[in-house]
Amino acid sequence: MFSSILAPTTVLTALLFYFGTQHANAFCGWFGVHYSVLGLSVSDYLIRAGDGMTVPITVVAAVGLGVLWAHRLLEARLSPRAWRTLLRRAVPVLSVAGVALVGLGLTGLVVPALLYRFPGLPGLCLAVGFLCFPLADRVHQARTGRNRSATGAVVQWTFTFVLVTVGAFWAVTDYSAAVGELRAYEYEVALPKTPDTVVFSEKDLGVRARGVVMSPCAPDAQYRFRYDGLVLVLQSGGTSLLLPREWNRADGTAVLLPGSAGTRLEFAPAGTVRDRVC
Repeated sequence: MFSSILAPTTVLTALLFYFGTQHANAFCGWFGVHYSVLGLSVSDYLIRAGDGMTVPITVVAAVGLGVLWAHRLLEARLSPRAWRTLLRRAVPVLSVAGVALVGLGLTGLVVPALLYRFPGLPGLCLAVGFLCFPLADRVHQARTGRNRSATGAVVQWTFTFVLVTVGAFWAVTDYSAAVGELRAYEYEVALPKTPDTVVFSEKDLGVRARGVVMSPCAPDAQYRFRYDGLVLVLQSGGTSLLLPREWNRADGTAVLLPGSAGTRLEFAPAGTVRDRVC
């Protein structure tokens, strides 16, 4: 019993970890930084996975529940003759929809740039499209009373499960990366209102980015150099990812600051007037 619970949990954790890496890769890549240098923890990846999976899970659950309710409502309200007519018309509709959706999904696979502006759409089309075919077959069986052999049904739904899973995996992967880019863009837009980060260092860090001001401290001070004009994006694994407040993607430079006893970070609300003293 324990193993039956542990196995699905392990698979789910692995999937969340993977989707979290896609989110982190896109987020850090927006600033020109590879996510692996930050030493993000498993918790970081799982949290980011949640950010990228909330909408897909909600949409799938809502649509599935809506379809189930609609099926029960129509079956209960329609007369037997009207219900059989609806089932007869549903078979070609599901078949045509399946062909169209699979074709659109394969188009995104062959020509990715064509659907680049719609993250997750190609994979979603594949998943829903391949699901339409066995549903059409099931509706046809329910209308005609002809049942497929048990072996044929198992084979059909096994292949369907694989194809739908691949499509869903592709969709969530693309969507997680898109959400990561969106969060990075939102952070870039919010840079003017992000709290100030002042870096004190025993040695000159050589940060010469636009908008960053280096002030030398007294020779006998514990920290010899002070850097203003930076903001903290995130910190993990002892490494801080900093950006100049005037950063932009065209020519901006990100700063990675390893944690050590030779540096200190101070924070203050954006726009706070502070004396530049060490």
